[in-house]
Amino acid sequence: MFVGLILQHNKKTNVPIKIIQVVLKVFVMLKLLVNGLLESTHLKMESETTYMWEKTSLKHVVPDCHGKQIKVRSKLEIDVANTLTETKIPWQYEVTKIPYTIPESLHHYTVDFTVGTLLLEGKGILIDAKERQKYILIKQQHPELDIRFIFDNPLKLCNGTKQTHAFWAEKNGFPYCSRKDKVTIQSWVMEKNKCAI
Repeated sequence: MFVGLILQHNKKTNVPIKIIQVVLKVFVMLKLLVNGLLESTHLKMESETTYMWEKTSLKHVVPDCHGKQIKVRSKLEIDVANTLTETKIPWQYEVTKIPYTIPESLHHYTVDFTVGTLLLEGKGILIDAKERQKYILIKQQHPELDIRFIFDNPLKLCNGTKQTHAFWAEKNGFPYCSRKDKVTIQSWVMEKNKCAI
């Protein structure tokens, strides 16, 4: 009944859906509290939040091209860092920030690996349409940039679609390879290094 009133009120006053979601969460928490279930639910919510933070936080340590220990976000990025280091050409981690606009709002994208003018993004999975659109917008707004993807598995399906990461990259004009394809990654780096000399 309470949910119905909120939804009915929203249709009349155009209250943002985010406010309704917060109100509903509070309502559910109150109901759980009455039922004595809040403590176990809170622990579950806390552990899920911690898991998501740990999943994306800088927690993996790897030496950079100068031997200095740096933190990266995933095991895939460890592999990419090690592959780049083998080329003995300097690279940097998350130093290049590219502004891009989602219609009506400015955002910044931090590139995983920068090797001169070559920008490498290590991707385990393109999580949703919003993330895929981000890269397309960046390419449209910065056509001068050379952004290439190193996928965990190029043949893996993008979340929410029936297309593979490889198909998506080809369709949108992004060079890509597998994290296991060290030869391609190193040839990209060597090719760009020759251009810079």
